[in-house]
Amino acid sequence: MIKEALYYQRGIRGKEAEKELLILEKRELSKEEKEEFIKKWGGSYSSLFCYRLSEPFFYPEGGGQPCDRGSIAGAELLFVEEKEGELWHYLEVDLPEGEKVLCKFDADFRRWQSENHSAEHIFSGLVTGRFPYKNSGFHMECFGENPHMTVDFDGEFSEKELEELEQGVNAVIRKNLPIREIYLEGEEENTSSERKDGNISFRQKKALEGDIRIIEIPEVDSCACCGTHLSFTGEIGVFTILSYEKHRKGCRLTMLAGELAFLALEKKLKFLSGFAQSLSRPWTEIPEAFQSLQERIFAKEEEKRGILEAGISLLEEKILKELEEKRKGIEDGEKPERPERTEVAREVAERPERTEVAREVAERPAKMLFLGSPLKDRCFSYYGKNQYIFLYLSDLGVKDLQKICDRLRRSLPLSLICLGKKEEGFSVVAGSREEDMRAFGKLMGEKLSFRGGGQKEMIQGSSVKGFEEMNAFIERIL
Repeated sequence: MIKEALYYQRGIRGKEAEKELLILEKRELSKEEKEEFIKKWGGSYSSLFCYRLSEPFFYPEGGGQPCDRGSIAGAELLFVEEKEGELWHYLEVDLPEGEKVLCKFDADFRRWQSENHSAEHIFSGLVTGRFPYKNSGFHMECFGENPHMTVDFDGEFSEKELEELEQGVNAVIRKNLPIREIYLEGEEENTSSERKDGNISFRQKKALEGDIRIIEIPEVDSCACCGTHLSFTGEIGVFTILSYEKHRKGCRLTMLAGELAFLALEKKLKFLSGFAQSLSRPWTEIPEAFQSLQERIFAKEEEKRGILEAGISLLEEKILKELEEKRKGIEDGEKPERPERTEVAREVAERPERTEVAREVAERPAKMLFLGSPLKDRCFSYYGKNQYIFLYLSDLGVKDLQKICDRLRRSLPLSLICLGKKEEGFSVVAGSREEDMRAFGKLMGEKLSFRGGGQKEMIQGSSVKGFEEMNAFIERIL
């Protein structure tokens, strides 16, 4: 903390956000230092330099608040840090020592950080005054597509308590209370979370010694802090809690304040208005309309499940009937519909090296029982040979395919391969009462580029092949 730092000046706008400063010292980072910097902050740089300037103009990272954004001599400011009371500024460009350079900081970004940091002090002050909890973590991210700040506490809050705290912060904002700076000089190290120095009591998040800067909001909060702040609470404008979650032995709150909160709330309101319009209801009735919609969806799902159950039963009966007719025909002396030697058997006969899967398939009896007809891209079709049957159900997801496969594999004397439609190829769920489907999965991997896994009874995954390859696999491979 540098007491007379220029970055503690408040309400800076326009030309006040730039100043000519002298480069007092520069240093090029070594290869190891550059690699460490890139590992921590990302990016790719051919070279990196750090500079010490004549005045503390840019805010350095500290206290959960990122460093200022800006430029030096037109080059992007990559990072600012404080080391032993000196500020070091990281750039990708090489600038000479002793030269005066124009320094500019992003005034909007600093204001956003100040708005959020001041709001966090109000929130934490209200929590400390009401609950026996300590603030155990704080971080701000005021740039990018998802601006927010996170605050951790070593306790939990109810929904009602969070609502009251949010309202409390906005009430303090409307009061437009002063946000004061108080400096304590030459303090000895103290590790307690709450301290009193003369008539001043304040919170601190870590052990502090030396000069201490206190940010005080009358009757709300008093906390040791090195960050940037506004002059009055009314400048914050608005505060909102975005989310709440349990974290370690306490909780984590995601919050936003100031202009960024206003923009986020405006975006949320537009979304809610659009959603309400799609429901043909005012946005104030969205909860009721959404509940009604959920109930209708649930009813449709129940209806769909009922139809699915009935469809599975009919399919089961149809397959059993067709299977019985086919087998009866063979027993009565009908000729098989295909040659007895499968493609795999021919391949195995022609080569000395035999894979375990190929050998197993080659040794199976070729009953040549064809069921159904070649698979087509329609709502439902089935096709099978020997002890395998492939079911194509275009509109069903993996969970429904699993249910169908599990039920039919238990009731039918077949191995079931259930297929669902994907953007490219099929979702695959395969199951059997007797066969080890993992071995069958290997065969599909060889012939259909199947990727997946599972247990002996059931496997699941996907294949990028189409209907032509799938039908050819059934006719010529099995």
